[in-house]
Amino acid sequence: MKKRIFSFIFYAIAGLFLMLYLIADRSATLHLSEFGRLFLLCGSCLFLYFGGLLLSKYKNNTKPMKINLWIFFGLYLVLLITLTLFDSMWGRNVGNLINTNIDYKQYFENTVNLIPFKTIIGYVTEFDSMYSTSSILFNLLGNLVALMPMAFFLPLLFKKQNKFKYFALTTTGIILLIEFLQLITSSGRFDIDDVILNLSGALILYGIIKIKSVNNLIRNIFLLEKNKISKQSYIKIFSFLFIVILATILLVAFRNKLYDKNVDDYMKKMNPTIKIVDETETCAEALEKFYEDDFRTYYFPCIKSDNVYAIINGEEKYLVKDILNTKDFKYNIDINKIKSKLEEYKIKYYEEDKYNKINFNIDINCDNDVCGSPEFKAFVDNENNLEVKFDSRNSNFDSDNYKYSIDLYLIPKASGTSNLEVIFKDYNSGKQTKYLYKVTIDDNFNTTYKLIDNN
Repeated sequence: MKKRIFSFIFYAIAGLFLMLYLIADRSATLHLSEFGRLFLLCGSCLFLYFGGLLLSKYKNNTKPMKINLWIFFGLYLVLLITLTLFDSMWGRNVGNLINTNIDYKQYFENTVNLIPFKTIIGYVTEFDSMYSTSSILFNLLGNLVALMPMAFFLPLLFKKQNKFKYFALTTTGIILLIEFLQLITSSGRFDIDDVILNLSGALILYGIIKIKSVNNLIRNIFLLEKNKISKQSYIKIFSFLFIVILATILLVAFRNKLYDKNVDDYMKKMNPTIKIVDETETCAEALEKFYEDDFRTYYFPCIKSDNVYAIINGEEKYLVKDILNTKDFKYNIDINKIKSKLEEYKIKYYEEDKYNKINFNIDINCDNDVCGSPEFKAFVDNENNLEVKFDSRNSNFDSDNYKYSIDLYLIPKASGTSNLEVIFKDYNSGKQTKYLYKVTIDDNFNTTYKLIDNN
């Protein structure tokens, strides 16, 4: 009687785990990781197993265990369908390609790969890269493991599936069906490499399960048969499992180490630490240009550009002028970073606009404190006389007054007059603000402007 009561308790706990899994899977606010949801599903299956085990012993037959196998198989199919077609955490989003304005040729070019090993080689060659560990291992090991459970369920539930050719054909058909559904529902790619990995994983496990001792152990556990297994076979089976688990853990750890190193190297390159050192002892008083860009010229107050250095990441030392004047410098350092560091280390410099400019201060509409930079365009009716450029690098958003500030430089090309139209489009409201200017360029290439209209 106790066995029956405990079996129902285990079934109830299994149902609770399954309910939590379904809630987490469908909830818009509760987000569990793949491993969190897998834990709930495996927990449900574990309690189902013990419930069936106790109930089988209470009834003195294996029918509850066989029913459990069908339940396990059903849950696996639900998981497989969810991950391949519906799971947003895996980028799945079932769409509908029918009656949509879609370029089918481009769609199929982007979502179909029929070249064997193209994707696999791509991920292998990117193993030491900035790709996340989960992205690489889920696409390689994940696809290898995804259909492995078929090698467990199909031979136990269907007698014909114990023959290799039937199992291989059935599994191939299932894999091709999944790939085809992903393609026509726009929830994934049709990739021949997925087929290769899925089928390889299923066939590898099928071959392992067909080893007599392994097959006997599985049937003993899940069908409560009493096949004899030697101690040596137990040692081999569990040693193999241990090696596989350990190898997987070591592979993940090694890949994470590579990823961390790549991220560290990337951050050192894209956001390096910079220390400015002025080794000038004496210098002649005169403005010395050390850099100029499209809009401004930058000067030191005396002749010392050969003595002002930047120490990068605490290791490498370069002249500031060489950093700024070297095309494609290996570190992401621009004039704005150098300016902030010169100011931080109290090294004087001057900057001068090369051209006349118009400064705009645009009112920004913020929706629930969500603000965005406006779109901006400028048009000149006489491009032979005048060229205009926005200086986006020095744009600024005043969060206290909800204003966006940006400079438009007027670059003269020939004397004469030009009409200039500037349009700003608000990010949230879509409202446009237009400015119309008359720009005059004299014979000395000096520019003046006058606002004609603003609406």
